[in-house]
Amino acid sequence: MMSLARNLGVFVAYAERRYAKSASQQLLELFRREQREHPELKGRALYGAVIARRLGSNSILGAADIVRRAEESFAVWPRDRKLTFRDVVHYQIFDEYMRQSELRVGTRTDFGVAVARIIPDGL
Repeated sequence: MMSLARNLGVFVAYAERRYAKSASQQLLELFRREQREHPELKGRALYGAVIARRLGSNSILGAADIVRRAEESFAVWPRDRKLTFRDVVHYQIFDEYMRQSELRVGTRTDFGVAVARIIPDGL
């Protein structure tokens, strides 16, 4: 029985990493597209535009809420620093993933590590 639970855990972790990688790649492509189409957008405005494209019109939270929550989660605490696109992606995909099922109470994967493999640090 324990082996089955461990095997399921490995499968869940693999699926989470795959989801984080795919979502990060999609958000990076949206970021680049938004930069090409609206070169005047920078920082929070650019991040909000990217998230708005990702969310479309059927979202519980708006893009501005996602950006604000990402800032509160990563840029204000534990130390005050500038918000990055990586922070926003990390928050967005974790929130998205958790909302896909009411049964989820957490993840086995550190989404931040998965995001950092795709999203460059300086964005």
